[in-house]
Amino acid sequence: MKPATKREQVVAAARKLFLGAGYGATSMDAIAAEANVSKRTVYSHFQNKETLFAAIMVDVCNILSDSNPNEPSASDNPEIVLKQFGLYIIKSAFKPEALDVFRVVLAESSAFPELGKAFWDAGPDVMKNDIAEYLKDLDHRGVLNVKNPVLSAFQFIGMLKWPYHMRRLFGAGNAPTDLEMEESLDIAVSTFVNGLKTKP
Repeated sequence: MKPATKREQVVAAARKLFLGAGYGATSMDAIAAEANVSKRTVYSHFQNKETLFAAIMVDVCNILSDSNPNEPSASDNPEIVLKQFGLYIIKSAFKPEALDVFRVVLAESSAFPELGKAFWDAGPDVMKNDIAEYLKDLDHRGVLNVKNPVLSAFQFIGMLKWPYHMRRLFGAGNAPTDLEMEESLDIAVSTFVNGLKTKP
């Protein structure tokens, strides 16, 4: 296994401190010490704490993408493809790394609005765009009637996450079981697709 580069050391240290102590309480000095590099080395890779946090978002999103390493299948059945998208979203949302990031962003975005943008750009916006493009294609081919692909993508993601995600995020319940996630996914996809089917 290849040893970590200086940049990777800095990102790993920053992720640990940001998610453990919070964004505001973590200094670039502390990150340099945790990474066992000089402060100058940290700044040679990252202009400021904001750009470093943005890199953390990309790093976490790459970890989460392991739950769905394959592209959705080229199926003509939108339920099959949307279930693949949905399974990725659900599995990603309940990973400990994802929940930790959500909590940090929610806790500190009012004081540091750049956190919310960094998180949004690296994760939710990417998935929303992917689904919106797929829905736009379905509408173009007459498979489904999608008047607003972007809004529909948001609504699909909301249907998937709402039953369990907020509850888990605020520590008000356990993570859903595999059976609960499967049932939630089946109902969300079926309801969504049936609502957008073209009228005969």
